[in-house]
Amino acid sequence: MRTTIDIEDDVLAAAKELARLQNISAGQVVSRLLRQALAGGESQNQPQARQVGGFRPFASRGVIATNDIVDRLRDQEGM
Repeated sequence: MRTTIDIEDDVLAAAKELARLQNISAGQVVSRLLRQALAGGESQNQPQARQVGGFRPFASRGVIATNDIVDRLRDQEGM
């Protein structure tokens, strides 16, 4: 399906780079990433990107890292 949406330049550049690396269209990349985000995780029928923005993402552990958790860890480590 074709539609028009406004995508910020840096997001479009990242999608195009992922598309180039995976040898698919930018539209397919954006659809996969939106599907993952809307489903709350990775889509089972699409391969995971090797790197995003130059970094390999960590696998989901089912816990959201909130600011409270980060602050508690900082307090424990004396930071």
